Amino acid sequence: MNIALPEHIRRFVEQEVESGRFENEQQVIVTALESMADDRRISPDVLAELIAEPLAQAERGEVKEVTEGLMDDLVRRAKANAARGHKVRDEIKY
Repeated sequence: MNIALPEHIRRFVEQEVESGRFENEQQVIVTALESMADDRRISPDVLAELIAEPLAQAERGEVKEVTEGLMDDLVRRAKANAARGHKVRDEIKY
C-alpha cells in the first residue's frame, strides 16, 4: 500500500524517527493507527471501570507526587520496555 501524506504529517513522521522514539516511518504510522483503534474500542462503561480504582486510590491519598525523578524513572523504564519490544503508551514517550 502506498499512501501520500500531507507535508506536515510527513515532517512529523520523520521527526519521530529522528528523535529515536521509532525505528522507521512504518512503525510511526502503525503505532498511530493502533492507538486510534484502541481509543475507539473503549466504551464509556469500560472507561468508568478502568478509572474507578485509580480515582478511589487518589481519594484515599494513595498518590505519588510527580517529580523530575519520577518522570526520569518512567522514561527509563519506558525505553527499556520499548527496547524489549513492548508497546509504550504515548503519554510515557514524551
